[in-house]
Amino acid sequence: MFKLIPQALAQEITNPALGAGVPTESGAGLAFYIANLWRTIVTLGGVAFLLYFVWGGFEWMIAGGDKTKIESAQHKISSALIGLIVLIASYAITLFIQGVFKINLLRPVFINNI
Repeated sequence: MFKLIPQALAQEITNPALGAGVPTESGAGLAFYIANLWRTIVTLGGVAFLLYFVWGGFEWMIAGGDKTKIESAQHKISSALIGLIVLIASYAITLFIQGVFKINLLRPVFINNI
């Protein structure tokens, strides 16, 4: 018999924009990328802390007793420490939420009961 519409074959639909290792469940891809973004920001923040802290310490060493240079170096060091405290606080909040709600925010798992 003549068919105008070919029969659709059941197949898995994949999103080529998602890389390898990204969960394919509904909403899991977004959660995966948000968790990776948070990890990246914390890592870059740690590197920025180290660089800014060392820069402030180096400025303090070469200040040669100049009051304005010493104050600038102290400001850099205190800003670096405040940034480190913010990073540690974000990690502590993440661990607290994970403990209270019994979910792993950094490796989210979605269970589909549909």
